[in-house]
Amino acid sequence: MKCQAAVKGDKAMKEQIYTIPLNEAFDKDSECPFCELQKKLDAEIMDYILGPSYMEEDIREQTNKLGFCKRHYSKIFAAHNRLGAALMIHTHLLEINKNLDKAFEDEQNGGKGSLFKKPKNDPICEYTDSVLNGCYACQREETRMNSYVYTFFYLWKTEPEFVEKVKSCKGFCLEHMSRIISDSRKHLNAAQRQALMNTIIPLQKQNLERITEDVDWFIKKFDYRYQDESWKNSKDAVERAILKLSGVLDK
Repeated sequence: MKCQAAVKGDKAMKEQIYTIPLNEAFDKDSECPFCELQKKLDAEIMDYILGPSYMEEDIREQTNKLGFCKRHYSKIFAAHNRLGAALMIHTHLLEINKNLDKAFEDEQNGGKGSLFKKPKNDPICEYTDSVLNGCYACQREETRMNSYVYTFFYLWKTEPEFVEKVKSCKGFCLEHMSRIISDSRKHLNAAQRQALMNTIIPLQKQNLERITEDVDWFIKKFDYRYQDESWKNSKDAVERAILKLSGVLDK
C-alpha cells in the first residue's frame, strides 16, 4: 500500500511540475500565454546552449549537424560569450566543410556521362538547404512547445480552474490560436472541442476588437483634436498588436 501511495504521489508531483508553466503563463496579463511560454523557453535554451552544454559531446554532435537559424545566431552573437560561440561554430564549420566537399565531388561527377542523363537532385543545393533549414535551438524549442500544447488540452479536460483561466485571458496570437484549433481535433472529443470553440472564438473576437480599438486611439492621439485626451490603454498598442498578429517580439 505504501508503494502504491508513493507511486501516486510521484505521479501527482510530476503532473504538477509539468503543469506549472502553463498555469503561470495563463496567470500573466499578456496578449498570448503561449508566447509567454515561448519567450521564457527561448531564454532558457540560449542560456543552456551558451552554458556548459557546448562542452557536452552529444550536444555538440547535434549543433554540428543542425547549426542555428538566423534568429538564434543573432542571439548567440548578442550574448557576448564569444568563446562558447566560437567553439560551436568551429566544429559546425568542420562538419559543413566535410559534407560540402562530398557534395562538390558529387556535383562534378554528376556532370559526366550522357548528355541526356539528368541528375535526380542537386547535391550542393540539397545539402545547403538542409543546413539553412536546420536549427538546434528551434528543434529543442518545438519539442518543448509540443509538450505545452499537449498539457494545455490535458488541463482543459481535467481542471475546471484552468478552464476559467482560459476564459479570462486575453486570447492568443494568430499562430497559437490556429495551432490550438487545429490540434484540438486530435486531443479532444467532439463535445470537448465544441466547448473549447465556444470559448476560443468569442474570446479571440473580443480581444482582436480591443487591440484594434487601442491602435485606433493611438493613431487619434497624433491628431491635434485629441492631444489633450488621455492615452487610455494605447501607449503600447502597436507592440501588442504586432504580438497579436505575429507572436513573440525579440528584444
